[in-house]
Amino acid sequence: MRRSGDIYTSTRWLLLVSGLLLGSCILHTSLYSQALQPARFERPQKGSDDYYHIISLAQEGLALFRERDKFKGGNRLWELLLLDTALQEKKLIELDIKERYKMIGYEVLPGSMYLLYRTGETTKNDFELIHVKFADGEITRHTIKPDLDFKVTHFTRAAETFAFGGYVNNEPTIFLYELPTGLIKVVPGFFQKDTELVDLRTNQNQTFNSVMVDRGSKGERKLTFRTFNSSGEMLLEDKVPLEENITLQAGISSTLEREELMVFGTWGEKNSKQSTGFFALPIDPFADQKIQRVDFGSLQHYVDYLSTKRAARIKALSKQAAEAKQIPNFINYVMPFKVTEYKDGYLLLAEVYTPSSTINPYYSSPYYNPYSFGPYGYSPYFPGYYYPGMSRLYRPYPYTTNSKSADEIKSNESVIVAFDANGNVMWDQSFKLEDVKLASVEQASDFCLVRNKLSILYKKESELKIKSIALQSDESQEITEKIKTNDPVDEIRSEKDYEGGVRQWYNNTFYVWGYQTIRNVTKEDRVREVFYINKVEVY
Repeated sequence: MRRSGDIYTSTRWLLLVSGLLLGSCILHTSLYSQALQPARFERPQKGSDDYYHIISLAQEGLALFRERDKFKGGNRLWELLLLDTALQEKKLIELDIKERYKMIGYEVLPGSMYLLYRTGETTKNDFELIHVKFADGEITRHTIKPDLDFKVTHFTRAAETFAFGGYVNNEPTIFLYELPTGLIKVVPGFFQKDTELVDLRTNQNQTFNSVMVDRGSKGERKLTFRTFNSSGEMLLEDKVPLEENITLQAGISSTLEREELMVFGTWGEKNSKQSTGFFALPIDPFADQKIQRVDFGSLQHYVDYLSTKRAARIKALSKQAAEAKQIPNFINYVMPFKVTEYKDGYLLLAEVYTPSSTINPYYSSPYYNPYSFGPYGYSPYFPGYYYPGMSRLYRPYPYTTNSKSADEIKSNESVIVAFDANGNVMWDQSFKLEDVKLASVEQASDFCLVRNKLSILYKKESELKIKSIALQSDESQEITEKIKTNDPVDEIRSEKDYEGGVRQWYNNTFYVWGYQTIRNVTKEDRVREVFYINKVEVY
């Protein structure tokens, strides 16, 4: 018979072994990744229906917005559908909009949003700003008449003022619309030839930043950074000279979530349409700071999407060029999409893409800016993913994809680069995007950083691709998850090309959306066309 002391000893031994096994499990499976899909929203999609535009309301849910093929009193109806974070429908609001009006932007606030329309097809038309309250559906309309032949490329809100950025006669211009008074005023100092407005962004304290870059071929070129209060009074100006043989191709400013003001983007050789690397610029009008530049080949993981042999050669040539103080030859088409501020610094998300040989991705800006698209200069540099105060310009979706070519834009890789407060690169990570084709240069991936684990996601057809990286050890794991339907009998027959994607929603939660053809033999309507959104939690 076993004595109590033996039982105690055996119990201690079992606990010790269990503890060792558990510790081993934690040590070796710290990279274990799991993606849960706890909710799905689905709605029938007819062939004549317009595509939904999805607007994140962070932890208030999602707003789905689209134009309808219905009319009321001669006006076209638009549908605003509000979902909670469980993807349950909260409210449906209908807006009647004049037929000739074109939606070009929006701004999100807690409990409400603003929708920006242009009152016609030309750059001479006025604007209509519509305020929608979510609780009761109350709608307020404001007419904005700038009396300018104005091509809008940026739109943002600072306190009770809306700032419009764009061009008049190919010269950058910013005008303000004060909501309480209805007054319009042009911000001075922006009518400059051979200059591009590359960013207009609201800070957390309701001031706003502008970034301009000289595009002239003669004289000293510079980047000009300015911060204004909501009345348009300049609070800060910093002019930084550009090196003779380089150009800055894009710029995204930080938004004072941290103490520093920074600008991040891509750089390349003068007059080049492709990028050589990334840059970071700490803003300090009282010091002669330099633009911190890093070329792609000097980053640890940027060239991981290429073959091992080619990647090694690019890195070797980059090192040789640095020693010789030359610009490396390796260049890419690269689109920076957003900057995230966090406790250790800044995270820049960018994607490598291949443009179609049949179209020019630089057509819309007077300076061939590859970061503006559409008849109103759609810019993807919206003040992304912070809340409140998200805003962006809107890309209207076409009714059909017949005019799109399967090789228009191919996204090749997602890249995340971490910078410290001085603009130095701390680390970089990447995720190869497999055969992701889009109708235009659009964000195909997104990420979240929880503790020291970075997760990057993108959608390929009806699958979710996830890469998790332990930053301390640089170990990584890739998994694929099928996009789940509500009924286990559902069979996904196809996924619509060019539409859909994935975005970080809040914390470690994402939403993925698209359009599917689904077959279910147990239902009367065996085949159905649907629009869907799945909630995704990454652990």
